[in-house]
Amino acid sequence: MINRLVLAALVVAVSAGSTVTGSVLQSRQNLAAAQRTAAESVLSQGAPLPPPVEPAPPPGHSAAPGPGGNPLILVPPPPPPPPKPKAVKGVPCLGNVSACVRLSTRQAWLVDNGRVVLGPVSITSGKKGERTPTGTHRVLWKDKDHLSREFDDAPMPYSVFFADGGIAFHTGSLRAESSGCIHLSDGVARRFFANLAVGDVVQVLR
Repeated sequence: MINRLVLAALVVAVSAGSTVTGSVLQSRQNLAAAQRTAAESVLSQGAPLPPPVEPAPPPGHSAAPGPGGNPLILVPPPPPPPPKPKAVKGVPCLGNVSACVRLSTRQAWLVDNGRVVLGPVSITSGKKGERTPTGTHRVLWKDKDHLSREFDDAPMPYSVFFADGGIAFHTGSLRAESSGCIHLSDGVARRFFANLAVGDVVQVLR
């Protein structure tokens, strides 16, 4: 009778243990399945991934996005501005000019790469109401045997035009004022004509 009771108790204990073990295993399986379902749900919803870590730009380069907005193409810094031209020694104009004129002293110079090659030479300039325009200009065109249509084909030998309105260096009287041009002696006018090219800088100062 005692053996039967012991046996029955063992059967109940084993059965209970099996039930607990089965419950634990089932719980673990349910948890794993829930985790897989959650991961699949996140992936299916297209959840954003963490942003990539971009490398720091090297020294001297901008971190701004390059062409097309690509942050991996680094844009180099802009070049420094060119240095301002310096004044030419002995001349009131800047070193980037090829011809310099100072109306107040009736003088002109030829300059080559910051070096005076001729001058100062005597000039006459525009009279009242037709003053020679001041400022920085460029040689526009040249005509060795120019005739002025405005003044009945008056000769203007070795003309070097540098400003709007037909303003030019040319051979002319050094005693009479002009209608805006710069009068030079014939020999000096030849030098200006030979040395100045289209595009060269001419600076006229008051």
